[in-house]
Amino acid sequence: MKYYIIANPNSGTKKTIDILKDFVEPKLKDYKIDFDILVTKSKGHATKIVSENNLSEYDAIIIVGGDGTIHEVINGMMQNKTNNIPIGIIPSGSGNSLVHDLGEFNHCKIIDEIVKNIPKDIDILEVSDNKKKIYSINLIGWGMGTDIGILAEKMRWLGPMRYNIASLIKIFTYNPRKATLIIDRKEKISKFSLLTICNTIHIGKGMKMAPKAKLNDGKMDIVFIENNFTRIQLLKLFPTIFNGKHIKNIKVQYKQAEYLKLIPINNEVLNIDGEMKGITPIEIKVIKSGIRILN
Repeated sequence: MKYYIIANPNSGTKKTIDILKDFVEPKLKDYKIDFDILVTKSKGHATKIVSENNLSEYDAIIIVGGDGTIHEVINGMMQNKTNNIPIGIIPSGSGNSLVHDLGEFNHCKIIDEIVKNIPKDIDILEVSDNKKKIYSINLIGWGMGTDIGILAEKMRWLGPMRYNIASLIKIFTYNPRKATLIIDRKEKISKFSLLTICNTIHIGKGMKMAPKAKLNDGKMDIVFIENNFTRIQLLKLFPTIFNGKHIKNIKVQYKQAEYLKLIPINNEVLNIDGEMKGITPIEIKVIKSGIRILN
């Protein structure tokens, strides 16, 4: 067995290198597994390396990082058509949304599971704008979701809590957007406050935005709110996102679908897996069993 380890030293609280040296390398040596290590140097580095190099000599790619690093690796794999190589995830990010869904954060236990080499297929989402395709493992946010992502990126110094604080701020400052939303051929034209398309249950720091989501059901989970909430009502709704009870509110709409198209009046950037990228209008479809994971 031979692994290619991709480690992002800037993920989360910047403990990636400590995790790599204290847990990952010693455990893999105990298992007598060979490995090479790439420590990323800049945003987009992982995508570039994975997309441009032949990784066929490796049995798996091990990611030591957060959701953003996973996003980069998966996009590199899809560009290079190497998505049959399984990936293992050692969390060191701020949100670690995918790992929240997988349910295990103990680094040693995760490595023990990875070396069993029993891959599981999970879905990913393909986002198409007018210029390119982007692949999402976690979420696509628009409206308030984009506003929160942009503000949270400016507040990285706050660590994991930046998502929650940015959300509270944007509840009082967001602007609703008019758009056409098509979900599995059913069209809705309205003003929207929030639209979040999820592949995972969790987003941000432990928020259960899509509590019905499953990683292998061939569906995306869509949560949206039209502009029919007062800001105080939204503030009261916010804490319920952490246990998933927000979907019981009659004004919160929750759909599961295979296809979505978003056509806003004004085009703007999206929040894709915590990264500000892509531009509306967009089409999203589910890539069933798009990647294989070892966790």
